[in-house]
Amino acid sequence: MKRTLIIITLILSFVTAQGGEQEVQIPCAWGKIAATLATPDSTECDTAAIIIAGSGPTDRNGNSGLNLNTYAYKMLSDELVAKGIATLRYDKRAVGGSYYPKEDVPSVIFDDFVADARDCIAYLKALGYKRIVIIGHSEGGDIALHLALDNNDAVVGIVLLSAAGYPVDTVLCRQLAQQLVPANIGLYMQAERIIRRIKGGEQVAEEEIPAELLSLFHPSVQPYLANWMAFDPAELMRQVTIPSLVISGGHDIQVLLSDAERLAEAGTNTTLVSFPNMSHVLKDCDTTDRIEQLVSVYTNANLPLTEGLASTIVDFINNL
Repeated sequence: MKRTLIIITLILSFVTAQGGEQEVQIPCAWGKIAATLATPDSTECDTAAIIIAGSGPTDRNGNSGLNLNTYAYKMLSDELVAKGIATLRYDKRAVGGSYYPKEDVPSVIFDDFVADARDCIAYLKALGYKRIVIIGHSEGGDIALHLALDNNDAVVGIVLLSAAGYPVDTVLCRQLAQQLVPANIGLYMQAERIIRRIKGGEQVAEEEIPAELLSLFHPSVQPYLANWMAFDPAELMRQVTIPSLVISGGHDIQVLLSDAERLAEAGTNTTLVSFPNMSHVLKDCDTTDRIEQLVSVYTNANLPLTEGLASTIVDFINNL
């Protein structure tokens, strides 16, 4: 799906002197991106951070209908705003309030999400923000890397939260191996073959996909996966010249410290910070057992963010 550049001529909201949160709609080629603009109690704020959600139907707050209930992005936004940094967090197209026709969803590819994030940057620039930082969580980290290569003078830094350091096909194989090997080695081998075919540009028919893997590799999501698999995050990082902060969690069950290390080694202006007990959803836990985390951390909105996470990001932004 091709995208054309949209010049924003209509601002649907304004920054209030009193600060606080307001619901906004950002014009784009396919409709409007639903977002929340949070501003500090200051009329002198010229810095804003865009928080980009991870993969799947994760909304602007860090939740989804798939038993993900963290409010992690909302919590991070609150802490940044309290320190004088405005934030914009948004629903990706076809998620939450960002309505997108159901029949058009199969044509959406990774590049489209990058284009939507560019519209968010343009929106903040039109509001007068001169310093914009991109905070990408998980898949959002890949989007942030693409934005860092745009040579947009308003984007002054990126933060990669629990972001993969390897191409997504490598990460998928690793995650599936953790879940399926050795008990279901045959299913894993089938998944590996499907991944290779998708990356190679093939369309794998639904009847060729085991039922256990259909939600992951359904034909409707294969164009998206193929487009996403084409990028190596470390190769993108080698081209990034603006400051970057890479943050990893020691109890992350989805990406590893080695991912963060690969990104940091590839960067030329990069800082790596690791929190030993942080999970993939940016909250501490005392286990690396996948099922235990899914039950006790991924579904618990009452858990606070990992201590020191927000302050590390604030310090990075203030020192830009």
